Amino acid sequence: MNTDLLQALCEADAVSGDEQEVRDILNGTLKPHADDISFDGLGSFIARKGSQGPKVALIGHMDEVGFMVTHITEQGFIRFDTIGSWWSQSMLNHRVTLRTRSGHKIPGVIGSVAPHALSDKQKNQPISVDEMFVDIGARSHEEAIRRGVAPGDFISPASSFDRWGEDKIVAKSLDNRVGCALMAELFMQVKNPQITLYGVGSVEEEVGLRGAQTSAGHILPDVAIVLDTAVAGDVPGIDAVKYPLKLGFGPGVMLFDKRYFPNQKLVTALQESASRCDAALQFSIMKTGATDGGRYNVVGGGRPVVALCLPTRYLHANNSMISVKDYEAAYAMLFELLTSLNKEKVAGFTQFC
Repeated sequence: MNTDLLQALCEADAVSGDEQEVRDILNGTLKPHADDISFDGLGSFIARKGSQGPKVALIGHMDEVGFMVTHITEQGFIRFDTIGSWWSQSMLNHRVTLRTRSGHKIPGVIGSVAPHALSDKQKNQPISVDEMFVDIGARSHEEAIRRGVAPGDFISPASSFDRWGEDKIVAKSLDNRVGCALMAELFMQVKNPQITLYGVGSVEEEVGLRGAQTSAGHILPDVAIVLDTAVAGDVPGIDAVKYPLKLGFGPGVMLFDKRYFPNQKLVTALQESASRCDAALQFSIMKTGATDGGRYNVVGGGRPVVALCLPTRYLHANNSMISVKDYEAAYAMLFELLTSLNKEKVAGFTQFC
């Protein structure tokens, strides 16, 4: 694992619709290894290596869940709305970073009322997002404006990047900077002249897989491999039958989600690759969410797609956790798969009779 790359990606602020910082990192990282760099109309990053054989795309979405400024009060507090799905109880009293239109960053905190000022009834009632605010230390509406704050500015969670123990990484936006890091490492290292390899950083996945649709139409790949995260069910309070993934037991093949089924022959090829390199592999489903596979699988009459997801604790919050072991297992099996692909093998994925 290139930890420095993953840290840079996680520390970037790139809420859906404002992915420029991650786009810049991917461009700087992959440009020396690419034959071409292009972008779709929404800003998805697309690197290409090679020009012969079937087109194989690796896709990781660049955006993270966050917030947007909607109003500045007379006292200088900031009202906001969520971008992507959040659970309100995971938001209060967490630090955030507001990015102004000029790119200036302002630290803030999602304010909370001290328990001393709450009645027993209020303590037992979760606060709604509409009641929350961000405090940037401004004394008035005018001061907030002078500091560059405006409605429409994006707000990202703020958190440190840390490695805990032998193999755990804790950071913000691992969903899905870990997919971007994995895509980038594979794009740089895979050398297979029998395929044309694409590395994609899609935009706006958290608000409807929008960049998946536009980038898929831009490339029209013959095979798509989506790299994302999925709920780890190895913590108290989660149904381990519905959420079977565990940290340290390998990445998970998404067997279906709200908008996608994988190509079964491609799943078999991935399993065989995992077996050849002795890499652990898990399986899961996601009935209430979707990956970028939900757009790539229906483009241009349909494409063979598989989504490979790293088990992740505490998704869509200021801090999430992954296992380095799972990342390395995913890298190993995908490297094996990508180096084995050729025209005949790819054609076989869509031979249905």
